[in-house]
Amino acid sequence: MTITIIGAGKIGSAIIKALREEKPYWTIIGTGRREETLARVSELGAIATNNNREACKVSDVVVLSVKPFHLPIVVEDIRGVVKNKTVLSVVAGVKTELLEKMLPGARVVGAMSNINAVVKSAITALTADRSADNEDRAVAEEVFRMLGDVVWIPEEYMDAFTALIGIGPAFVAELIDALVLGAVATGMPRELAYKAMLRLLEGTVRALEETRWHPAILRDLVVTPAGTTIRGIYTMELRAVKAALMETVQQATKRSIELGLEISNWLNKNMKNK
Repeated sequence: MTITIIGAGKIGSAIIKALREEKPYWTIIGTGRREETLARVSELGAIATNNNREACKVSDVVVLSVKPFHLPIVVEDIRGVVKNKTVLSVVAGVKTELLEKMLPGARVVGAMSNINAVVKSAITALTADRSADNEDRAVAEEVFRMLGDVVWIPEEYMDAFTALIGIGPAFVAELIDALVLGAVATGMPRELAYKAMLRLLEGTVRALEETRWHPAILRDLVVTPAGTTIRGIYTMELRAVKAALMETVQQATKRSIELGLEISNWLNKNMKNK
């Protein structure tokens, strides 16, 4: 199997690294425009090149991992040489239907992962339209399972998935920072609070996974009448923390939809000018 990863940013680099570790017998090619990108690809153990077209010619699978506004250039490079090949896209905001139009004959699978891919703890959503067959789906699942868990979803859920999971690590990091700062404000050393917070998250996630409790059940098991937990919960309710978090996901989803439309319009306009 020969696979080309176009774009070696955070996710692209994570894919290359995972492939080198899990599939050492595959031929892995990474492409980039800048010298530092090519150097990073080489350091990760892949073949580095700035020639997208030649790389795709010799590949069975192509992974698109570039910024949306770089896509027209990439499409011009590879159009015609990815026909009847599996194309896996982690390009944010670009629907599989649009990619199928831009790359006639390509068998496209869309993906949304997150930054946790760098430690193989991501959850990646995959979606495929009519062009991808069962073999393409199997390849996509094999590649992205190296980065963590995989789930197949209808493309209509992709914007919500992006808001909840794709950028979710940033929201979780904000919550961790806020709780740690709260402990620091009481006098606890920051290093101790941070280390304890990470273990708390790990343990809470494990408890929810293994018991299959609804989060409200876990909460109620901790709450005691007139105790410290209910005082904290009351404060969170008073400050509308839950509503704010719900609104966070809704607003991020809305922005994902807006960006998707902006990107699609921009791509359609720029591809017509090519």
